[in-house]
Amino acid sequence: MGKKKKPDMVVDHPENTSYPTNLGAPKFHLPDVLKHKNERGVNASHYLETKFNELKEDYFKLVRITEDTDMVFNSTYNFIPTVGNIYHLYKRIDNKFFLSIISPDEWDMKHEGSFKFTSDNTWERQ
Repeated sequence: MGKKKKPDMVVDHPENTSYPTNLGAPKFHLPDVLKHKNERGVNASHYLETKFNELKEDYFKLVRITEDTDMVFNSTYNFIPTVGNIYHLYKRIDNKFFLSIISPDEWDMKHEGSFKFTSDNTWERQ
C-alpha cells in the first residue's frame, strides 16, 4: 500500500517553513520588489531629464554664440580685434553693422550689443 496521503494543509514541520501552512497562520508578506524598481526608475528618469535639460541649455548657448559670432564677423571693422577686449556693434542707416571700440555712451548711434572677442575666435555677448 505505501504511505498514507496527508491532507493538503498539513506540513510535517510548520515552524521551519518560510510561508504560512494553515488558515490560522500569520499573513505571509512578499517583499515589494517593484517598489525598488520604480524608485530606481524615478532616479534614472530624474538623472536623464536633468542631463537632457543641461544639454538643451548648452545647445541654445552655442546657437546664440554662433549667431553672435556670425553677425560680428559679417560686420565692417577696420582693425584687428584683440582677444579679451570688448567691442561694440552698431547699425548704420543702411541697416549694415559695424564694429567699433567706441562705447555707446560716447556717441549717439544705434547700439546692437557689446561683444568680447575670445581665444577660440568667437564673440561672446556682454
